[in-house]
Amino acid sequence: MPHPLEKVLEWRERGIPCCLLLAAVTEGSGPGTAGSMMAVSGTGSFGTVGGGPMEEDLVRRARMKLILGGSAPEAATHHHSPGLETSSGMVCSGSQITLLLPVTAGVAAAADKAVRIIRSGSTGRLRVTESGISVAEGDPPAGHSFTLNGDEWEYSGPFGIPDTVYIIGGGHVGGALARLLDGLPFVPVILDPRDRDYLGDPPPCRWIVSEWLNAYEHVPPGERSWVAVMTPGHDHDAGVLRSLFGMELRYLGLMAGRSTKEEIYSRLIEEGVSEEFLRGIHCPIGLPIGSRTPCEIAVSIAAELVGIRSGTRS
Repeated sequence: MPHPLEKVLEWRERGIPCCLLLAAVTEGSGPGTAGSMMAVSGTGSFGTVGGGPMEEDLVRRARMKLILGGSAPEAATHHHSPGLETSSGMVCSGSQITLLLPVTAGVAAAADKAVRIIRSGSTGRLRVTESGISVAEGDPPAGHSFTLNGDEWEYSGPFGIPDTVYIIGGGHVGGALARLLDGLPFVPVILDPRDRDYLGDPPPCRWIVSEWLNAYEHVPPGERSWVAVMTPGHDHDAGVLRSLFGMELRYLGLMAGRSTKEEIYSRLIEEGVSEEFLRGIHCPIGLPIGSRTPCEIAVSIAAELVGIRSGTRS
């Protein structure tokens, strides 16, 4: 799926005036996510910064800026509570500050640089102020920040390598999970020694053919790496977990029942794997929603990942 930055570049190349929306900060309950972007033209839009009445108002504002020919960035505040002058029309509480950036030559140049960084698989930092936008390649800040001082404001946030879920085992559940994650803020990657065509109808994600014990070689450590272990055999599960021992990951889950979990953990402890590492594994994987079918299990896993990513689950 294209990035909203790619869409604004496409529109500008075609001579279509457009505006870039960027969710700078979100607080409390609300539909938006800091760092999310949306491209808006006079007749179309791409991406989302939260949806609902708030997004409708932001799109109206963006199109009005296009009509009036304004070029200065703007920071718009919406409170998700009724009765306030800046109310978003939503009642979920919380608030959001969204930046509106008419796509000038400067914004287009920054967007082009950011897109090239994203396509190279690298990371970077986006900085936006009331007077302009800049992009720098390299290690991005840990999170999104927004400061306001009178009429002056500044946003800084990361972009680039997305949260990647490495699904170790491309069976029925792995395939269902990959398809589901494709519509969420995660990039699914399947690792399996079997060729992708063995499924018959494989998901359209990246598929790495790798032996179970070598899967760790394809998983980079760090806060953007999520791992779901669901191989077709418990010996394989144990081997994969052993190979991941000591690796820093945002999430590590294992698809196994209680008795199987105890068997695998006992074996790993005998082999020198620490109990602290094992306590950090999410097993049984997913939320307890009574799931039975591969699709239901995939939903429970995806829900757990979204909860952890949003900070509502640990």
